[in-house]
Amino acid sequence: MWLLYFLLISYILLCLSLSWIFPKMGIASAKAWIPGVNFQEWAMAIGRGKYYFLWLLFPLVNIFIISGMSVDLVRSFGKLKFWHSALAVIYPPAMITLIAKDDSVQWVEPAYTNEKIYLGQLHEARIKKDEVKIKRLLAQSRYSK
Repeated sequence: MWLLYFLLISYILLCLSLSWIFPKMGIASAKAWIPGVNFQEWAMAIGRGKYYFLWLLFPLVNIFIISGMSVDLVRSFGKLKFWHSALAVIYPPAMITLIAKDDSVQWVEPAYTNEKIYLGQLHEARIKKDEVKIKRLLAQSRYSK
């Protein structure tokens, strides 16, 4: 029974934190309180597809999907350190609240989409063995690892 209470309270805290962070992304904060719509808006804001959030309906898969969405959200705000991603995976409402309440943190870009473009360009440069382009991509991108 305690697990059910924990999950219910966590969902309410997640909705609350999303209602604080949605205005920074240009989304109405009221959408954070509508079940399903909140995850759809979140997925579209980070660069995922419109129906990507439906993966949350599958048991066990949903754990990985919510973790990935949380990390992508944190990265979309320019938080690229390990502890940002770790806290986003461990307890998403806590990290989302930290970002939402920090006025100095602004929306940067949909991380998933831009990282996918960067990786495609890097892969293409490696296939063509264009060392100059590879060095330039690695030096300029925030997503280089």
